[in-house]
Amino acid sequence: MYGARRTTLIDRIARLTEGIARTGRLFARLAAARTDWSPTGLYAAAATARFMAAHELIDRAEAQVDDDPDTDLVQVRTPLWFGSTTLHEEN
Repeated sequence: MYGARRTTLIDRIARLTEGIARTGRLFARLAAARTDWSPTGLYAAAATARFMAAHELIDRAEAQVDDDPDTDLVQVRTPLWFGSTTLHEEN
């Protein structure tokens, strides 16, 4: 029982550290990149963010299904109010 709690705590710390690192990388990219605030650039950023979020959902769901080696999650469907998109991830 104690080992399971320790493992859970270490897993949560690792996820928190990964999230902090991801946020740091994002801020570093934003600081180093040239921003394009034109309407076309903003639209492209919004469209790209939607697909990047879907890929992130695929990665997180796959991490939760890691205990079954026969399961391979490759698709995310967004609801109608988000544009009703089906995204397939190819390896």
